[in-house]
Amino acid sequence: MGIGDTDKGIGWISRFQATDQSCATELINSIVEVSYNDFMNDLTSLIVARSKQVEGPIGLYAEREVRGRLGVPNRLFKESRKKPKRAYGSSIPPVLPTRPYAPEVGSEGLIAHIITEICRQHRQLFINHPGPDRIRKDHIRNFFLITDLIGSGDRAWKYLEAAWRVSSVRSWHSLKLLNFEVIAYSATILGEKRIKRHPCRPSVFYVQPCPTIDTTFPKDVANRIKALCIKYDPIDHDVVRSLGHGGTGALLVFAHGAPNNSPRIFHKNTKKWIPLFPSRVTAEFRSKFEKDYSLKTITKRMERMKQTRLSKSLYLITAHPDARLLILVLAALTRGPRFDDALCTKTGLTIPEIKKLRGQLHSFAWIDANQHVTDEGYRQLDYAKLWQPSRFTVDFEVGESYYPQMLRAPRSSS
Repeated sequence: MGIGDTDKGIGWISRFQATDQSCATELINSIVEVSYNDFMNDLTSLIVARSKQVEGPIGLYAEREVRGRLGVPNRLFKESRKKPKRAYGSSIPPVLPTRPYAPEVGSEGLIAHIITEICRQHRQLFINHPGPDRIRKDHIRNFFLITDLIGSGDRAWKYLEAAWRVSSVRSWHSLKLLNFEVIAYSATILGEKRIKRHPCRPSVFYVQPCPTIDTTFPKDVANRIKALCIKYDPIDHDVVRSLGHGGTGALLVFAHGAPNNSPRIFHKNTKKWIPLFPSRVTAEFRSKFEKDYSLKTITKRMERMKQTRLSKSLYLITAHPDARLLILVLAALTRGPRFDDALCTKTGLTIPEIKKLRGQLHSFAWIDANQHVTDEGYRQLDYAKLWQPSRFTVDFEVGESYYPQMLRAPRSSS
């Protein structure tokens, strides 16, 4: 059951005018929910996977706001005043309010917990927020900045800039002694591009792309939903800020909170408006957050891909959930673009899930090395569209690792 099916979700939709409730329903049903366990496990797995692709010890840093002046962030490390300037001491704490009068801890607290667990499990490889002294002593060669979401990219950029303002850091990077990576659970296209333009030239990796109004809906529907967000914006109906910080229009919420990049009708509370997630708190829905592999959800995703016949096939109704996901990805590969981010957007799956399913499709020879659907793959799709249940029922047990080879169409004779 998604947010739109809950009593609070239904009540939220009822606050819109009758003519706008259909559009509001589309909006709320498009929200991607990330549970606490999925967030912790998937982000941890990505960090560990990236460690196998680099050489040398890795410093892990939790993205957080850094203090600054006139828009310029303070240096991440202390450095000597005399030339040549040399960084020294420790790093800034991973969790520390930037404003003494507002001692709140955001997602950086959860990220700091993930970092602590990883560093305890892999003491020889990962170092928790090392400062310059530790970087030199342990010959740390990798600077991994960890965050939950790269929305506009502002906060991650400022953190990287705080490090880049340190002369020693620039020197290490110039000598190819320090490599930068930003690892997130999710990222928007614009946020990723902005981060990659930073002078330290970081690589960016994430579990799944962040769905936004623009990437989730066709242009005409997206424009209609944006107009809805602006019309009901509880603050000032600004055409940019109504869609969230930076005009992102993010449609992803975590069990630990909704991002400020999401439309303000989701989280801004006023006397005239009660949002879904007051003050960006998602606690009321947290217990319902889980990955949605239901038939209803897969059918909707196929309909969005214009796979109407496939979405209505009897095969999907009777197929094992693993088989449905294979067919979903196979259908997504019939049209470009075929890179992983695009497949995630089409199917709603994460990048690791896409890679696993692509591997299975390739092993069945349903797709080729360039991720194009083969003749055999198209036969499987046609078979799924036309499949009819047998008059006879056969009982069989399904093991934990299921592959739908039993339901494959017969190969054509050559």
